[in-house]
Amino acid sequence: MGQKTNPLCFRLGTTHSHHSVWFEEPKNYSTSIQEDQKIRNFFKNYVQYRIKKGLQIGTKKYLEKLKKIEQKNKKQKSKKKRISLPPLPPLGFEGIIRIEIEKQGFRTQKTFIRVIIYSGFVPKFLLKGKCLAKFKKNVKKQEFFSIYPRLIRIQLKRAEQLYSQPNLLAEFITLQLKNRVPFRKTMQQAIDLAKETDTKGIKLQLAGRIDGKEIARKEGKRKGKLPLQIICAKIDYCSHTIQTINGVLGLKIWIFRK
Repeated sequence: MGQKTNPLCFRLGTTHSHHSVWFEEPKNYSTSIQEDQKIRNFFKNYVQYRIKKGLQIGTKKYLEKLKKIEQKNKKQKSKKKRISLPPLPPLGFEGIIRIEIEKQGFRTQKTFIRVIIYSGFVPKFLLKGKCLAKFKKNVKKQEFFSIYPRLIRIQLKRAEQLYSQPNLLAEFITLQLKNRVPFRKTMQQAIDLAKETDTKGIKLQLAGRIDGKEIARKEGKRKGKLPLQIICAKIDYCSHTIQTINGVLGLKIWIFRK
């Protein structure tokens, strides 16, 4: 019988580090873990909602600019002076990858929580004007703030090589499956996208009532190397649930980086 462990926990201290950094007394340890989970749930839901809403507004403005530029390019006869816009981020790759939490103890004079959000698309508009005021109001209403009111410092960071992030690949696959795209085609597309980055190997596994069939089964695809037993190997892992019409599907992704 094979004993399977989580690849991220297995490599803590070598290739991966903790997503929560703080020290706490034994009495308050369980409450601070619950507080971390509440902070992550709130920031993940709120920031992802604001990103998607901002992208919807941004795409309208982007398309309007494109039309104006196309009209200018048609008037210009020379090809050298043509204007172009940078492309928008691909759908499904604008979500949150991970949230890191750093806390300062209660015994210090100025207690604070630092929340570092890594995402495929950095929403800078969240920290400006009316969005920032609404954001602060929503934070103060939350349970984790009312129990221990502290300063909350937010940092937004953009992750590099989006196609090699298992969380973003999982979101991309969910979008494709909800749009009734065949699962084998979506898995192959995800592998092709991961190949564009510096990944040495990738493995995908779907489980559940795939294509609405009565009997649940597992389907998987693998490409390249995947040394799960070597601790020094940089392996990223993600498990994701997909809500479909026929039921819930389970998705697991392993990525081996250089």
